[in-house]
Amino acid sequence: MTKTILAAATAALLTVGAVPAVAMNQEHTMLVGAVFNELSRLGVDTSGINDLTLGQIAELKSILSGDSMSEAQQRSAVEAVLSGS
Repeated sequence: MTKTILAAATAALLTVGAVPAVAMNQEHTMLVGAVFNELSRLGVDTSGINDLTLGQIAELKSILSGDSMSEAQQRSAVEAVLSGS
């Protein structure tokens, strides 16, 4: 009986630990999707989007979310991030 309770408690702890990882993966996927849509709107090549780091994705999202730049300025800033400059 003790082993059964221990096994159930262990399984419950492992399940709870997996939930944040799944949520984080979904959030990353949504963020990449939003950046993909904005890059497509600007006419920027999106073929390497899955190779970008989380930092690059976040930087792109910041550039694309701002209202202070024209589309040409956004495109230039995006291309600088994508080229590694």
